Amino acid sequence: MSWVIVLLNMLVCLNTSQDVISLLQDRYDKIKDFKTEFIQSYYSTNGTLLLESTGVLYYKKKGMFRWDYKTPKQKQFIVKDNTLWIFLKDDGIVYIDDNFKTSQMKLILLFLYGEGSLEREFNVEKITEDTEFYRILLIPKEEAANLTRLTIHLRRKTYNVEKMEITDRLGNKNVFHFKNLNFDVGLGEALFNFKIPEGVEVYPLPKDMFK
Repeated sequence: MSWVIVLLNMLVCLNTSQDVISLLQDRYDKIKDFKTEFIQSYYSTNGTLLLESTGVLYYKKKGMFRWDYKTPKQKQFIVKDNTLWIFLKDDGIVYIDDNFKTSQMKLILLFLYGEGSLEREFNVEKITEDTEFYRILLIPKEEAANLTRLTIHLRRKTYNVEKMEITDRLGNKNVFHFKNLNFDVGLGEALFNFKIPEGVEVYPLPKDMFK
């Protein structure tokens, strides 16, 4: 019977907060790139759905992101070499932040960069679970207006992040659902290059947009 007790104790230990965070960190540290479809839903403080967007997210180490929004308006968010470009296609406007790595927005995606630690940037407030998901509630250690809490929904079998909930100081919530995740597909670096189109208006990114 002693080996049964030992086995049960090992299984219990795997469900501790430290183990879940470590396994999540390890999962994404090993990924070279990925592609996923997303649905982004923006809710007001009272839970009213204000906007829903869909698109495709591409990621490549280190620190390269490309969000291609398809609906309701076409726009792109591209991050490479610590520079963020936002291209609002329907409006003919490009915003640029050439020091994006210092933005509070980096906290949301930092563990995907493979450059940092979740536990260094966040306090783990609570972890709950059901038969399919772990739900990890994280509080940023640095104060941020656009990010007061982050909830990650982690599928138990794969340790894939399939949902993220981002709550701001006013209680508004951005919810991202990820589906059809494909890892290590060999994305080329050229996918994350951005050339400013002719005829668009170009502005520096407003300082308070991601603070």
